[in-house]
Amino acid sequence: MLFDRSDILPAVEWNMSLRAASPRARLGGLVVGLTCAVAIAPPSARADHAVSYFPSFYPHEIRIELLDPEGAAREFVNKSDPLHAYVGAAPHFSGQIPEHLKSVESLKSLITVSINPQSSRLKSREARCHAIEQAAAALHAPPDVVMHPYPITPYHADYLGHSDRLPPGKATREPTDAVGPTFRAGAHMSLPSPPAPLQATDWDVSLDETSVSALLIDAGIGFNDWPAPPWTKEGWFQAYRLLRPALTQASDREQADDLFERITHNEFRDRTEQLNLERELLAALLGSCERAVVGYRLRREFYTDDFSDGIENISVDSQSGLNSAVFVRTVKLKDFLWNGSLRIGIDPRSTAAWNPIAGFTGAAGRLVWSIVGDNAFLPIPYNSRWVQNRAEILTTDESGIKWSVRIPDDALMPQSMTGKFGPVGPGRGAMAKVLYRLSASNFSDGSVMETADLLYPYALAFRWGAGGQHAATHDPEIAAATRLIRERLRGVKLVREEESSRSIADQTFTYRSPIIEVYLDNLAFDEQENAVIAPPWSSVPWHVLALMEAAVERGIAAFSRGEAERRHLPWLDLVRDPAQLKTLRALIKEFAQTGYRPAALELLVGLETARARWQLLDQFVEANGHLLVTNGPYRLKAWSPNTFVFEVVREFTYPVGLGTFNGFAYPARALINEIERAGDLVLVSADAEFAVKQQRDHRLVRAPLKPDTLRGTLQPIRPDSQYVVIGQDGRVAAVGNLVRQPDNRFAASRPATLQSGVYTLFAAIFLDGNTINPAIGRIELRSGGTIGRAGRAGDSKDEERKP
Repeated sequence: MLFDRSDILPAVEWNMSLRAASPRARLGGLVVGLTCAVAIAPPSARADHAVSYFPSFYPHEIRIELLDPEGAAREFVNKSDPLHAYVGAAPHFSGQIPEHLKSVESLKSLITVSINPQSSRLKSREARCHAIEQAAAALHAPPDVVMHPYPITPYHADYLGHSDRLPPGKATREPTDAVGPTFRAGAHMSLPSPPAPLQATDWDVSLDETSVSALLIDAGIGFNDWPAPPWTKEGWFQAYRLLRPALTQASDREQADDLFERITHNEFRDRTEQLNLERELLAALLGSCERAVVGYRLRREFYTDDFSDGIENISVDSQSGLNSAVFVRTVKLKDFLWNGSLRIGIDPRSTAAWNPIAGFTGAAGRLVWSIVGDNAFLPIPYNSRWVQNRAEILTTDESGIKWSVRIPDDALMPQSMTGKFGPVGPGRGAMAKVLYRLSASNFSDGSVMETADLLYPYALAFRWGAGGQHAATHDPEIAAATRLIRERLRGVKLVREEESSRSIADQTFTYRSPIIEVYLDNLAFDEQENAVIAPPWSSVPWHVLALMEAAVERGIAAFSRGEAERRHLPWLDLVRDPAQLKTLRALIKEFAQTGYRPAALELLVGLETARARWQLLDQFVEANGHLLVTNGPYRLKAWSPNTFVFEVVREFTYPVGLGTFNGFAYPARALINEIERAGDLVLVSADAEFAVKQQRDHRLVRAPLKPDTLRGTLQPIRPDSQYVVIGQDGRVAAVGNLVRQPDNRFAASRPATLQSGVYTLFAAIFLDGNTINPAIGRIELRSGGTIGRAGRAGDSKDEERKP
């Protein structure tokens, strides 16, 4: 195995001649890989320093180009300037796919059959269920569509808990000779045409396709600066959003809503009860047979693997593919270890406005925000959890997450409707306290992150999310995106700021890390889930947020698409609308003269500080021609209607070091070989499938899963083995973890809580947290200690595969 140099940090000296450079230019091309940074001492640099740190991210430039599939195919074979990746769709090649291209798959959409509530032939539940089965059996799926009669797919992290809902090796019933239902004409334009008959009015069933991203946007989950709920990628949550609107009976809707509220408000004792609630929710959504998932479509995206012009270190999100924040933080050009220009094509064209409050909702906008934004937590590509990015949960003896705590009297809480901060006051308590260390840094307009920047998103959420639709300051999309924050936040307090310094050659760099307490209610047992609800963080400075608020209040534009349409206003865009930019520029000059700051920040921001902020913003827009100010790893450099160019942030103020997310590229996967009994134990043996780098290529290999099995460069593979025991009544009887044995098998003891009866144990091993498309073993447990037949469920693709 040849080691990847970039996986060893720090390992290379970056030599620069700083003799003639300005103080700002002296820092170009350098980033310290520390956990926090905000302030920088003015350097007194001399010539030819050798600094042992990497730049922040690999490509020095990222170009996004809006291309249709035919154009992408042409650009992939462009010899002078080849396209590196095409996001969102597969290119259309006229002939064979070029050998230098590789592809990756992810979950794109769910395919449903819905019953026409007006159909006289389908009034009974039995008739509706039969019609859905007939419709699913009659469809002839193309290669990228998998027939799968259940809402939770192998690309959802909660698939193991629903393994019994699909018979092994069979997804749908065989077609019958009976007369099938009538399909609605025109409702399935992106799907293969179902068998005749088709009707525009007198139809029985509708065949539809809903993308996962559309489901999330409809649920108020944007791809901008607001934290997403921790269950965004869970199958039960997406199933609720997809199937709940089809329920016609009030009792069915109430049952589904009650179960949903219990799950999201953590009204369960343990993981077993939680999983049963999730399964009951699915049963309630599917029980009336008014809408059912019959399959899912995979997204196939291509990238170039050419020896010289190709890219590597690819991380693929299970549900958004290459359009993810982690992809742009790991990908690198093969010819440049930390340089070069990355060229990305994307389809479709960008239609969503670029504003970080209620914009960036389109595919192109999502990719743009992944590049310029830097949220507190980022979604892990191959499960439904989150990785720390700019916020760290402190777990020292002094803190961690503490339960049933008293809120300090001087903690701050924003007021509903106004957002103005005020003291919590005496005698208040919360279910828990979460302590964060924030990795702060300068914003791209030169302003230094302060407490007001960290807290102002709370004020904005309470001001624009509360109240009814007729309130002067209200946006329904902001209300949906901030619901969890407003429901659970009980107070926030800046505890202190920690400082550290680092001397490199004759330069000294100082880093400040705010330590902030956040008090919350309605929490889960999962500490990480709690931490992502309302972190004290923003990738956008307070004065840019306040500028957008002022624009909306003065009727210049609206935050969201829905409000823009309702109020007949432009959708607020910080970059691509010259008329808006001119008006916003005038506001900036006005605010620079008056020292304007929102009422919510009057206790936190002084008059002169506010004036300085507006002056910096005015200088930024003068120099850059846009207002997309963030503290992310890249900044917008240039743009045209079809091309957007971003340059890397290479300053010591940016805290996240190169290689931080490398572990998410090419995840390992477990393949179960055997599941058997040994007395009171269930034993599982498995192999590991993982990528091995050979020069500039990767190949997948399979090896026995042992404690010393390595992935990549000296990275031990960490297994997380889980099991679920399900009774004949369809309820979960027990959940737990298997324990690694000296012979490298994984063992589960017979749960002591099992009553007499017959059960099925489903087991899976997730390597490094990779829960996607798992190999699942199953074995029958009978009362009295006998163990019946065993087998594998879920995945039969155990042969070698290319990454």
